[in-house]
Amino acid sequence: MCTCLLGAEDDDDPALELCGSCRRRPEARRLGLPVPPATERPAAAARPARDFTEAERALIRKIHGFMPAQQLLALLNERLACDLGPDATPYSMEQLHAAIGGLASPAPAGGHGWAAQRKLIAQARRAGLLAAVTEQLIDDFAVVFSLNPKQVLVLRDTLLQPQEDA
Repeated sequence: MCTCLLGAEDDDDPALELCGSCRRRPEARRLGLPVPPATERPAAAARPARDFTEAERALIRKIHGFMPAQQLLALLNERLACDLGPDATPYSMEQLHAAIGGLASPAPAGGHGWAAQRKLIAQARRAGLLAAVTEQLIDDFAVVFSLNPKQVLVLRDTLLQPQEDA
């Protein structure tokens, strides 16, 4: 099955046509082949899981407020197992809480005044979202949400102000 040179290592299995390293891979487990026990298992279990990838951090940022943490952790661990195989060290709840804690805080409750709006704009600037706002984006937003000309003007004046004014 594998294309490696068989017989070069002691743990090669000519009956299964697999070299020793291919027998330890997750694909061998999925095929139902017996997987030899690895001698470094305890060291691998003590090793912490990798850091969250950019895609996983984006997923956490988007849905952590809507999904329970345990369910989100199960989803992330399922993605990790699909990426790295079933032997990958799963993420811990502490890692997830640390990632959630590093996110921007939600908008203040009941904040509809100018002070709350300034805080939201400052958060958007720190997160890099304000730099992505263009006149075209505001125009598209105005069409989708049926804003009147005064609302569009206020939106442009508020969001497209020069950096030195902020």
